[in-house]
Amino acid sequence: MSSMHPTQHPLQPHQISLVAIFILAFKDSHIKKFDPMFLLYLQRMLLDEVSEVAQPKSALELQNKLSAAPNIDEGDARDLIMAFNAFNLETTDHLINFFSGLPVLYQERDEGPEPIFGRRSIFGFYCRRCYVAFAKLSFSGVIQLLKDFRLWSAGQPNSGYRATYKDELNNTDNHVFKTHGDRQNWAQPDAYASWIKGQTIGDETLTKENLRSFFEQRFHEGNDSGVRQLALLNMVRHHYIHQEYSAGRKLLSEAISVSRTSGDKITLQQCISLLRRFPSVDALQKPPINEIQPKLNPLDILYDIRKLMNEANEQPLSASFIKIAEALGVFDHWCDRKISTVKESDQWAQHAVQANVWNAAGCEGIGDLAADIVISFTVAGSGDNNRLTVLLNSAYRRARQGNYDNALAILLDPDVWRGLTFSDYKLWAQEVWHVLAMRATRRGQDRLYREFLLPRQPSGERHPRHYVYIAQPVPTGKISDSLAEVLRMRDCETSGITTEQLLRSLWHSEFLFRMHYYRTAVILLADAGIEFGQSRRSRKMIEDMMPQMITGNDIEQRAFAAFTIARCILIAEQSATPALQEAMWWLAIAEADYLKLQIYRSAMDVQYLLAVVHNSMGAEQERDAAAERFEATQQIAQRLEMDIVDDEVGAIMDIVSRVGVLEL
Repeated sequence: MSSMHPTQHPLQPHQISLVAIFILAFKDSHIKKFDPMFLLYLQRMLLDEVSEVAQPKSALELQNKLSAAPNIDEGDARDLIMAFNAFNLETTDHLINFFSGLPVLYQERDEGPEPIFGRRSIFGFYCRRCYVAFAKLSFSGVIQLLKDFRLWSAGQPNSGYRATYKDELNNTDNHVFKTHGDRQNWAQPDAYASWIKGQTIGDETLTKENLRSFFEQRFHEGNDSGVRQLALLNMVRHHYIHQEYSAGRKLLSEAISVSRTSGDKITLQQCISLLRRFPSVDALQKPPINEIQPKLNPLDILYDIRKLMNEANEQPLSASFIKIAEALGVFDHWCDRKISTVKESDQWAQHAVQANVWNAAGCEGIGDLAADIVISFTVAGSGDNNRLTVLLNSAYRRARQGNYDNALAILLDPDVWRGLTFSDYKLWAQEVWHVLAMRATRRGQDRLYREFLLPRQPSGERHPRHYVYIAQPVPTGKISDSLAEVLRMRDCETSGITTEQLLRSLWHSEFLFRMHYYRTAVILLADAGIEFGQSRRSRKMIEDMMPQMITGNDIEQRAFAAFTIARCILIAEQSATPALQEAMWWLAIAEADYLKLQIYRSAMDVQYLLAVVHNSMGAEQERDAAAERFEATQQIAQRLEMDIVDDEVGAIMDIVSRVGVLEL
């Protein structure tokens, strides 16, 4: 850019009240006494207002904020508040006389005392700016300013904050002195704010129109704005978020060309990194990974971890940890070179990614620690995607552990869904649905799942094999697809024909270090070994793996392992009393875990086998108790199977819909 545009500061009604506070508080300050705490509060309040980083306050809000100051009964604080509440300007003469007394606060004299504010101090510059803006006004401009101030003081709408298009034929009589900045329209952030709002609510028309309007503004004196590549980059991001990849690729190629022509290296690097995020046109082609570059955003390196964790790419978790270390190094480089990322909360993104990687490695404790860091240092209700991602993952893990009510309480907390963008809202709605679907399928509520939940599933990724056994698989990954097929065949009591798939998933999970899949594959292999008469070998495999599962980080996995090892013991040791007692101990763990998870069909199998074990030991009382628990569980399962509509589920889905309507 050749040069920045001239500054422009139209005088607005609220600035008159702020100037009044400066005059009332600091003029003749040598004879006024204020408590130090009150004076500190007053200066902080004025600093917040003159910095203009937020929307201006109304007259009543300014009065209330000043009245809320501490120690207002000490010194002259009460007189100051009363004088400000009574402050009013009736005529233009009052307004002119009011501003004529302003220079005494900052004007330097050859002789006499030092001014209260230095000319280059924040308060002094603000007062001088307001005085100059008033001095430029014509008489008609003064009249309009007084009218707007009186309407603003009464809390009524006024034209003081309305944007006015400037040209030689419009609004020419408001200023008697015109600077270069008063003759032309310069770039304003309002259109960009509308663009962000359009993205938040998912309004396609509002989004594109306001983005175009913002970048078509005059940013400097040159003929070329030099920011066209930024407009294209923002539009490409919009298409990418909404999964409009074809339109995004077309604009992205143009953005890369414009960035190279203008010499904008940072934008060029962002365009190239965004291009590598797009899904490959060729399904067999491996996704590209970013190489470390000086202008590379650390968030793009963290996104590479998602590619590395995809099972189809066959990369071990060690590659993901290497990328995390690279992202930390690039982030430190950006901080040292004072290159800012999109926002301050980006520094917590690497902790959110670490939580996922550690959980995939089977180290849930370290993953929870990384997630807690994100939750502790991000603001609730801010719409931060890092915080949302961690909360969604935490809620799903709690649901996996059978804590469905706690998971739904986390997701339905207003601090979670308040302030979400349209794209983040879809992620949140999907997670609520997944928790409800998991609970329904675990309970055996197949009709509720098919007839009520499936028709109301939010748009997004669909993995039905996570919940039900289906014949037509939806590709999810080499490991998960193979394990899902093994479980489907096991449900049909033909797991023996899936040995090859089971061994393949076992090898891939061990090589890729996906410990959850590996443990599940070992249990399934031991279960298959029972059918082939290898109960002792199956028992040895589970006993070697049990120390990793007994902690209960995944109680469904622990319940399955406990039930399988109990069957191995009973088959291998026959009716020996010590073996029966050991099997009964494992069956008790499996029963408690399945009941907590509300997987009643599996709980019934455990309770039936437990009654058989008690009968073999001659413990008739314990056998009858296990039989009664079996009947009670069976009644619960049959009652839930008949449910087509659940009032609680319907109310939760209604809340999800209302959040989408009211918040967006």
